[in-house]
Amino acid sequence: MNEQILPSIPTQNDKIMAALAHISAVLPFWGVIAPIIIWATQKDKSEYVGFQALQAIAYQLVMILAWFIGMGCYMISFFSIFLSMPFSRTSGGTNLPFPFIAPFIIFGAIFMGGAIFVIYGIIGAVNVFQGKNFHYLVIGNSLAKYLQKKS
Repeated sequence: MNEQILPSIPTQNDKIMAALAHISAVLPFWGVIAPIIIWATQKDKSEYVGFQALQAIAYQLVMILAWFIGMGCYMISFFSIFLSMPFSRTSGGTNLPFPFIAPFIIFGAIFMGGAIFVIYGIIGAVNVFQGKNFHYLVIGNSLAKYLQKKS
């Protein structure tokens, strides 16, 4: 446990504010507004809430970036269907299915990835509501190290 990030036991209000920052992940894109507001208003009042809200902001920005990358891959696969159509016939005259199912596979991966992001945000909300010092896998530790260097 990092004593600089969690100097004391969080109050019930701290737990609620931190949980709201994490649970806002259920609203992709719009949900990032809540942790920004929570961080801006609570960072000086509670280090616990400030750190959890900052983590939630970074996590949701990563979620948005991943969505844009996934949609870019989807669009490329969708338009590549038209480019691959002349080459998709075998010597026997049958069509090769992969160029036509690739966009569906990619879209399914985007959907599943989004669901995993939301579930992990809910796990974070439950943990901080219980008063635990929750860290997202990569983001939490990197952010904690950055804040330690800064102070």
